[in-house]
Amino acid sequence: MPNILIDNNKCTLCGTCTEICGAKTLEIINAKLVQTHTSSCCMCAHCAAICPQNAIEANSENFRNFKVKNIDNNSTEVEKLLIGKRSVREFKKNEIEKNILEKLIYFAEKAPSSSNQRKREYIIITDKNKILDLEKTVLKKFNALNIILKPFIIKAVSVLSKNMASYLSLVWDDIKKMNEDFEKGEFPIFRNAPCVVCFVAPKNAVQAKDDCVIAQQYMMLYAQSLGIGSCIIGYAQYAHKAVEKNLNISKNKKIYAVAIFGYSKFKYKKEIEFLNKPKTTWF
Repeated sequence: MPNILIDNNKCTLCGTCTEICGAKTLEIINAKLVQTHTSSCCMCAHCAAICPQNAIEANSENFRNFKVKNIDNNSTEVEKLLIGKRSVREFKKNEIEKNILEKLIYFAEKAPSSSNQRKREYIIITDKNKILDLEKTVLKKFNALNIILKPFIIKAVSVLSKNMASYLSLVWDDIKKMNEDFEKGEFPIFRNAPCVVCFVAPKNAVQAKDDCVIAQQYMMLYAQSLGIGSCIIGYAQYAHKAVEKNLNISKNKKIYAVAIFGYSKFKYKKEIEFLNKPKTTWF
C-alpha cells in the first residue's frame, strides 16, 4: 500500500520532491512520478510540503495521515519558525562563516543545564576531508552489523518474533542502500553538509544526555532563524564510540548528540499537520 498519493495530472516533474526525500523513495520513471520501496517511507511529508503544485497528499489509510496547509500569515514569528523547521539534508555549497558558527554555540549555551553545571562541549567539523573520514568511520561501524544481519539469521529470528525480524530486515536494507549510495559518490550519513557538530559531555555528568540534546535543539532552532538548515544524525549517534575514537575524545566523555548544518537549498512554504493526535492524559 502506498504511503502517499500522487496526482500526476498536477505534477510538472520538477524533481524537487525526489531531491528532498531523505529515504529516496520517490523517482521519476517514464515521465511519471512514482513512489518506490514504500517500506522506507516514514511519511515525514517533506515531499508534500515542498511541492509547488500540491500534487502530493497522504494516503488516508495510513496511521501517519497528514494534510497540507498554507501557513497562516497571522502566526507569530515563533510559530512560523516552528512551522518551518524541518529536517534538512540538502544544502547550498556555501560554507557557514566562523562568526556565525560561534553565534550558534553562543545561543546553544542559552539552553538550561542540570544544576547549571554547563559541562557541555562542542566539536565543530567543517573540514571536508575530515567529514569524509567520519562518513567512512560510521559506514564501517554499520557494515560490521552485516556479520549478524544475514538473511538466514533474520529468518530464524522470525520464528521467535516477526516484528523483530521485520525490523532487522529494514536495518539490513538500510545498510545495503547506504553502501550503494556511497559507491555512487553520495554521502548517506552526513549528506555532504558543510558542517557537522558533535555535542559532548562527561559520562558522569548529571543528565549529560539531556544537557546535550537541549543545546542541540537550541542551536538548530537559532540556525533555522538564519536560514541555516539542520538535521539530527542518528547513524553517527549510534556509532558514537567509533566517532569518539576518530576525534580523539577522552574516554571519560561521550558524544550525546550529532547534527549537520548548512544553508538550506530549499524553503518549505507550506505547513504539514499530522491528523492523528498524540495520546494526552489530563488530571
